[in-house]
Amino acid sequence: MTSIGKELYAIQPGARILVTGANGYIGSQIVQLLLSLGYVVRGTVRSQKPWLEDLFNSKYGRNKFESVVVPNLSDREALSKVLGGISGIVHVASDISFSANAAEVITNVVSATEAILEAAAQQPERSIKRVVLTSSSSAALTPQPGVEGIVVTQGSWNDAAVKAAWDENTPANAKPLAVYAASKTEGERAAWKWVENKKPYFVFNTVLPNYTLGTILHPEIAGSTMKWAADLLKGDSVALGFSSQWYVNVVDVARVHVIGLLHPEVKSERLFAFASPFTWNEVVGILRKLRPENTGITNPPENELPDSSDIVPSKRAESLLKSFFGRPGWVGLEESIQDGIDSLGY
Repeated sequence: MTSIGKELYAIQPGARILVTGANGYIGSQIVQLLLSLGYVVRGTVRSQKPWLEDLFNSKYGRNKFESVVVPNLSDREALSKVLGGISGIVHVASDISFSANAAEVITNVVSATEAILEAAAQQPERSIKRVVLTSSSSAALTPQPGVEGIVVTQGSWNDAAVKAAWDENTPANAKPLAVYAASKTEGERAAWKWVENKKPYFVFNTVLPNYTLGTILHPEIAGSTMKWAADLLKGDSVALGFSSQWYVNVVDVARVHVIGLLHPEVKSERLFAFASPFTWNEVVGILRKLRPENTGITNPPENELPDSSDIVPSKRAESLLKSFFGRPGWVGLEESIQDGIDSLGY
């Protein structure tokens, strides 16, 4: 499945990988990809999810995937117990409550991130070789459609969101997204600071996905960004609360995580999973093409401006996608939308 010999992988197939938030939209796709490559996966969930084990057992057989309940990922003692026999970690779980409480959300995200790193570093015999953190595009920028000259680099951080999250004057309707973006910014930045200070034996990489579309693996998976986009078919306009920005297919997001986990030459990198800019006019046009009989699709916003940001590191991620997985490039926008609405049965 990949173009690099498996003997060169940083972690060999058959090893056990921990994926936090395994029942989530992105986490479940990472689990599936790792299982398809011959890894054994232990996935954390906040509460029992029997359907999750049924999903993967039916596809890959028993004893390949197990879920473990960890209600609080800041609990270092609980984390230490689930890290036995683990060779790599993909930390996907985060606070997606969209609460406006900056103190609670940001503190929790930073605490859980540091707890994962501390627990990994304390494992005996240097058993954990790699840790990958799921960050977000919002850790680097908040989209500003129509604004020219925005250039995002490996060193870009969303300080504007951090400021807005703590600012009492930030409008109430803007606060939840600002707090979420600030939590991803501060969570990832804290991780890099921890790595710089502690100098752990394991390799650390992060992945920054933008607006994610594509297949939702099970009806119990919320699907967040894909579900909001698909609900335009039902006349629901929640998705239009997000400005035009860049999209990425969820399977490509999983592939980029696996590159961070396995690619022997990818070390201490922020991998930007940004495929291409999109507008809601394009999305609605695609939905009308794919479901021509549906007359209830939400109308797109008028006078919508595209996101013209230059996401410089996205070229590096696409190059790795091509070389490691033998892909022609990012999955296209129409294919991503079709996969998503088909998986939902819309």
